[in-house]
Order: sequence, then C-alpha cells, then structure tokens
Amino acid sequence: MKTDMKTDMKRDQISGLTTEPGPTRQAPIFPRPAITALTTTPQPARRRRHLRHLSFMACVLLPTAAAATYEYAFASKQYVSEFRFIVRQQMPETAGPSSALAGLAGGNPMLAMIENSEVVTQYIASHQILNDLHTSIVPDHLFASPKIDWLSRLHPNLPPEKQLPYWRNMVQASFDLSSGIITVKARAFTPQDAQTLANAVLTGSEALVNQISDEARQNALTYASQTATAAQATLAADEGGLASYRNQYSILFPELDAASTTSVGEGLRTKLAEDEATLASLTSLGQTNASPQVQTLRAQIAAMQSQINQLNATLATSGGKTQTLASVLSGYDSLMEAEKLDESLYDADLLALQNARNDAAEKSVYLETFVQPNLPESSIYPIRWLVTAETALAGFIAWVLLTLVANIVRDQLD
Repeated sequence: MKTDMKTDMKRDQISGLTTEPGPTRQAPIFPRPAITALTTTPQPARRRRHLRHLSFMACVLLPTAAAATYEYAFASKQYVSEFRFIVRQQMPETAGPSSALAGLAGGNPMLAMIENSEVVTQYIASHQILNDLHTSIVPDHLFASPKIDWLSRLHPNLPPEKQLPYWRNMVQASFDLSSGIITVKARAFTPQDAQTLANAVLTGSEALVNQISDEARQNALTYASQTATAAQATLAADEGGLASYRNQYSILFPELDAASTTSVGEGLRTKLAEDEATLASLTSLGQTNASPQVQTLRAQIAAMQSQINQLNATLATSGGKTQTLASVLSGYDSLMEAEKLDESLYDADLLALQNARNDAAEKSVYLETFVQPNLPESSIYPIRWLVTAETALAGFIAWVLLTLVANIVRDQLD
C-alpha cells in the first residue's frame, strides 16, 4: 500500500499535477484559466490593434497614395523663366552743397537705390501690376486653361483681389540687400508662356522705374522753377524799394553825394587853413583890422567857416530831427545789402534751374537688366517626390497625435 502511494505521488510530480497529502487521494487541479490567457488574445486588444491599422491607413497610406497618384499622373508641368536686374540711381549735378535740389534728389545714393528697389519689388507683388499688364497678358489665358490640372489651375473670371494670391505664387521677386540685385522668377505651364510672362513683368518694372525717374525730374524742375521765380520777385521788390527810397530823398546815389560833399568840405577846410595862415602872417607884420587885405581875409574866413558848418550839418548832426546824408546813406546801404544778397540767391537759383533742365534730359533712375528672361527647357515644378514626402510626413504626424489622444482618452475612461 505504501509503495502504491509513493508511485502515485511521483507520477503526479512528473505530470505537473499537485495533490494534497492525506489518507484519501483527490483529483488533480488543472490551471485552465492561465493556459487560456497565454494561448488566446482578448477581444478588446484585437479590436484596438485593428483600429490602429485602419487609422494608419486612413491618415498615412491613403493620403500618400492619393498625393503620389495626383502628382505623377495628373499634375501639370510648370516651367520657370528667370531674370535679374538692378535699379541705378544717378546723382544730379547741383549748384552747391546748400542747393535745395540736392535734398530732392536724395543725399545718399545707396539709400535711394534701396528705396527704389523695394518699390519695384513691392510693385511686382501688388495688384497694380495686374492692372498695368492687363493689356499685354491676361492671367486667364495663361493659368486658366482646361489642359492644366485642377489644383494648379486658376479659376477664370476671378476679381483681381482673388487673383493676387495666385499671382504671388506664380511670380516671385526677391531683393538682395547686400548687392542690390532683384531676382524675378515667373512660372507658367509652357516654356513660351513662362518667357512671355517674364518679359511682361520686366516691361512693367521698366515702366515703373521710368515713371519714378520722370516724376523725380519733374518735381526737381518744378521746385527749381518756383524757387527761381520767387527769388526774381524778391529781387524786383528790392529794386522797387531802392527806387522809392531815392525818390523819397531826391538822391540818386547817396554814397556819391556824401563823397562829393565830403570832398568839398575837405577843400574848404584846406582853403580856410591857408587863409587863416595868411591872416596870421599879415597880423604879425603889423597889419591892422582896418587894412583892406585883412578885412578881405577875415570875410573869406567867415564865409568858408559858414559853408563848412552847413556841409557838416548836411552830412551828420548830433541830435536834431533833420534828415542828414548819414541817415539816408545808412538806410540806403541796408537796402543795397539786401538787394545784393537776394541777387546772389537769385543767381544760385538760376544755376539750379539750369541744372534741373539739363537733368530733365537724362534718366536719374533707370533699370539695368543683366540677366534677360530665358526660355526654359525643362520643368522644375511641381517637385513630385517632395509633395509626396510632405504628405506622408504630415499624415504620419497626424496619425501619431491622434493615437496619443485616443490612448489618453481610453486611459481616462478605464
């Protein structure tokens, strides 16, 4: 009996079964639930894995396949025509460093070139160029052909405001601040259309630069003409003031009258000194006042002294209200100085006006094209592999984000 029990226990150990020791033998307990958990997959986990596969296909595989199919089977070829130019600024010759014309032309040619280049760059990307080029090119004819794929096609009969984003995508202008070079790339769906579009943009840019140059020259010419006219009017007013001043005091040239009066006074003083010396000599020789010669000399001396006093009173006075040559000459000199200053300003303005007229015959701002629009031989756009790769990357990122959000929501619900 003991031998049979030992044999049964060994058999149970070999078969992996457990039994409780005791006088009576019990049926073995099999771990069926554990074996079932290891050999079968729960239904929720299988469902989640299935949804994950479906979401990956919907977010990544299908969009990538659709993008690749469209790009390689339906997307139209796009050709690029490129040209480059620079906006030159010619400094006009001015009358001097203080000339107002220099301020209008711009004191810094580099700053003026940058400003004009920025104007041209902004013009190429504006709706104004669409209006200006409407007579030479029609966007509907270039970009709205039924032969163009649907996504790349411009919908016809759109207003200019809605055509502008499409235009900015097809015509791109960039300005290099370090070199001052403007690069323009024009895209179209045939090589001929791309070159035609580039030539039209170049023509519009040249017209804008010529307009800027014409307006600058016209403004400078108008300003110089107005300044010269105002200076001429001021000079005429000065001459009228001098004429009125001469008529008021009945003196044509006060400085000449003063010089003449001074000269006469000097002569009288010289003669007076001679007569006084003669009188003193006669008196020392014994001549009395009753002597006719002495009386004559005394009368001449008195007359000359009276004339000298009158001349002195005419030239200047110590404080009376009488108008003297000194006061007349002072006012006359002020008017003459003002006339000379206005005359010099008028001469400078005339020279500036002549320079403005000379500059009007030349271009102060002009466009210099050193790379002409080319006829492309092969298409550059669309970059099919890049669009496909970007679609796949965007779909994968979206799929990862959606998966993370779904896991977070499931964890919160559990």
